[in-house]
Amino acid sequence: MNTDEKLTRKTFLEKTGKAAAVLAVAGSVPLVTGCKKSEAEFDIIIKGGTVYDGTFAKPKVIDIGIKGDTITALGELTGTADAIIDAKGLIVTPGFIDVHTHCDLTFKRTGWQRHLARFMPSWKGNYNYLYQGVTTVVTGNCGYGYTDLNEWFGIADSIDFGTNVYHLAPHGIIREELFGEKQPRDLSAAQLDQFKKKVAEEMEKGCIGFSTGLEYAPGLYSTTAELIELAKVVQKYDGLYATHMRDESGKIYDDGEFGIIKSIKEAIEIGRQAGIPVEISHLKISAPLNNANPESMLELIEQARREGLEVTADQYPYAAGSTQVTFLLPNEFKTSIGVKDEYKTKEGRVKMKEAIEKVFETLKPEKTLITMYPEREELEGKTIKEIADSEGKKPSEVFVEMAVEDQAPMAVFFFQDINVVRALMPRDYILTASDGWTVPKDMTKPHPRVYGTFPKKIRQFVLEEKLMSLTGAIRSMTSLPAEKFRMKGRGRIAEGNFADIAVINLETITDHATFTDPHQYSEGVEYLLVNGVLSIDKGKATGDRGGRPIRRV
Repeated sequence: MNTDEKLTRKTFLEKTGKAAAVLAVAGSVPLVTGCKKSEAEFDIIIKGGTVYDGTFAKPKVIDIGIKGDTITALGELTGTADAIIDAKGLIVTPGFIDVHTHCDLTFKRTGWQRHLARFMPSWKGNYNYLYQGVTTVVTGNCGYGYTDLNEWFGIADSIDFGTNVYHLAPHGIIREELFGEKQPRDLSAAQLDQFKKKVAEEMEKGCIGFSTGLEYAPGLYSTTAELIELAKVVQKYDGLYATHMRDESGKIYDDGEFGIIKSIKEAIEIGRQAGIPVEISHLKISAPLNNANPESMLELIEQARREGLEVTADQYPYAAGSTQVTFLLPNEFKTSIGVKDEYKTKEGRVKMKEAIEKVFETLKPEKTLITMYPEREELEGKTIKEIADSEGKKPSEVFVEMAVEDQAPMAVFFFQDINVVRALMPRDYILTASDGWTVPKDMTKPHPRVYGTFPKKIRQFVLEEKLMSLTGAIRSMTSLPAEKFRMKGRGRIAEGNFADIAVINLETITDHATFTDPHQYSEGVEYLLVNGVLSIDKGKATGDRGGRPIRRV
């Protein structure tokens, strides 16, 4: 199939349905290919590139020798190789590591259709990340994702997924599976013990930590005490705590404190009480802004770090976020995929309409762009206001119709200030991350961050605005996330490390994806190796995939 072909979900299903039916009957058969063993000293030599090793070290021009999946030599290499990559005039970096993705949800939320990934190179290859220079992703973020590591890794392994994958145990969905629709706020001793055993089980399987989504149901029901107890379990396995915090906005509470400040304090307290490293997910300030000061946020983190607590945060270089449209509603309406059944009744819809009209007074409907709406694909790429105007309805009426779907549509929310993004970015404890997901080419209208996060940061904020050094930006994408998430042998160019390597042209590195035309691959990654497998060659995906599901050791 031509992966550049314009597709809708319906036409794609028509073209691949027969093949999927065969799979369903026959099961999946792994592809096994033989290869002749080389007598050369190296499989690949990358020659003459300016190497940024992933740390703050000064870059230098050296050659890199690779055998199998490993960097085996650095320096001026004269040995033989099966292939030589001429990197003169280019920079060479470790493959980028994205610690905050939802790549697993592309499989989990598509049901049987996930098997179609086998027939679509852009899907199984995770091309939207490869073209950015990303070789490793972390899934299970925001409390969502696969609750059984073995199930998710079995899928990734069976299709030879294009990038390496690490996984976090998703607190919210585990809680939902354990305690059902009527979620308790305060867990009984027996319930907490059951929860702790499940988290320990997933850590035993190889998760690298656990994540929460405290603005989403069912995570929003959790108490700080519950999270501390679960964090203590994860700490025993040298895992970490990654959190989408309870309130990322400048909302002012009755005590005069901003929601974002309260939330950072809670995250730090969990780390302090459990003795566990903390990763604050997609650090930002969302509307209402109310003049919330990013410096106050950073001071909290820096004070914790001065105390010896391992607190870091990640960030995407955009002033817009993305999640389900029901994110806009007050907490009492929410479920993990939409709204509670009681609000799908005639009376419930009236209450929901009244609630969202109050929300729209400050968070305007023209600031919410629908990106994925399987039941009405024609509305993707339009704002709620545009849809309402075209249908002769109130924005609140359109919203309610969306919210009551079996699974609420996804949307982009333009509720942030780019100057806050700039204020946070240069700190040396801020990691680069997309908060994106695997995207089959030309399906839905996703946030452009799924295609452009890493090149955008380099092009706009490093090369053009000079907001931070190139060395610092690369570190935020490589060794810093590798160290924080305990990824052994990754994130640095060093002898004995895995050959996850990007060769980049600084003249052309850029993102092309936009909010109205997101399906555009980034440019400038000339070569990309994933565990020694050449996945991008002269700027184009090869179709060869070297990714691995990786368990915590």
